[in-house]
Amino acid sequence: MQNIINFEKFHKEGFLILKNYLNQEIIRDILKSIEILVDKNLGKELDTNLENKILELEKIDHKLVYVIQKSLGTSIFSHKLINDLKIADIHSYLYSIDKHKIHTHLFQTPIQFPEDDRFDFSWHQESGSYMPFPKILTFWFPLLNNVNKTNGSMALIPQSHTNGQRKYKYIEKESGLNDWIVEASEEELKRNIIVDLQPGDVVIFDSDLIHKSVGNKSENIRITGIARSTNLYDYNKIMYMAEPTNYFNKEFQK
Repeated sequence: MQNIINFEKFHKEGFLILKNYLNQEIIRDILKSIEILVDKNLGKELDTNLENKILELEKIDHKLVYVIQKSLGTSIFSHKLINDLKIADIHSYLYSIDKHKIHTHLFQTPIQFPEDDRFDFSWHQESGSYMPFPKILTFWFPLLNNVNKTNGSMALIPQSHTNGQRKYKYIEKESGLNDWIVEASEEELKRNIIVDLQPGDVVIFDSDLIHKSVGNKSENIRITGIARSTNLYDYNKIMYMAEPTNYFNKEFQK
């Protein structure tokens, strides 16, 4: 881990950017897995690219797109991706805990549409959004198209994690998005940076780091991957991170 992870820089800044960390083959496999789910929901295979297929599905019902973002977490290639990220090694190294205590949340692939801020987050912390989980390490990375100030991305405030979890104001946006908003000082806001990554790059950050969505001003959709890990041993009781299919509601069985 010492060869790829700068321990001191992570704990000072609250994040690290790993360039060319994921290979392109696993990214292609993830995108193909998404496309197959999109085709299933469309009920046909359109002779066009993945972006256009997703745009067609969005016209029908955004819920169908949302379900794909979540359901991809159980794809076999998502499990391979989780392994390729070396989450257990990195989390264990950064927080000095036994790898056997580390569990992951359900992997998901948020899709951000052009000029659509319905699902953009304000300044927040993962520690507030995912109460009562004690410490989360987040891996965030582009899968389709670069992320930057034009295509949409994430803004973060270096060193904003050092004061721990802050008070938040919970709101539910008209779109249904849950947002746990925190306040940052003027000095902190001056330090904020917009993450600029290409597919293959990964940013990892501490759960107390303040960050927010950056709107997509381009003409293309943006797909990113989010993997989160946590120390299950720190919880008050053991719980499972995702609902098994056997226990889905009756709608699933129709």
